[in-house]
Amino acid sequence: MLVAIAVVSLSLCAIVFARYFAAKTRLTEKAIDQAIARRLHTIPLAAEVRDLRELNGVMRNLLIDFVESEDIKPQSSGVTLAPDERKRLHLMREERRREIYAEALMLLRQTDVLQDKSTVE
Repeated sequence: MLVAIAVVSLSLCAIVFARYFAAKTRLTEKAIDQAIARRLHTIPLAAEVRDLRELNGVMRNLLIDFVESEDIKPQSSGVTLAPDERKRLHLMREERRREIYAEALMLLRQTDVLQDKSTVE
């Protein structure tokens, strides 16, 4: 009976120590990951990559808008449109196309200004 109690208490102590060291290891790994993230965050190349990802997302959204605006057509394809309706749809498409081109042009000008500033430094 005394041997069984000793074995159980030793196994409980072993479990407690193992969990303690596992928790300590996790905290140490977390601290190391945070230190690496801080160092990577300060690197200029990482900032440039973040900016490029953002610009990539904006350009992707512009392309999606462009494709969606080109797809403006009546719901039922079997119905012929009145000339007024056809002209209105055409004007809507042209207006949206101009808006998208203006947004893309503005974005490209902003990136040119950012690139000029980065080459000066």
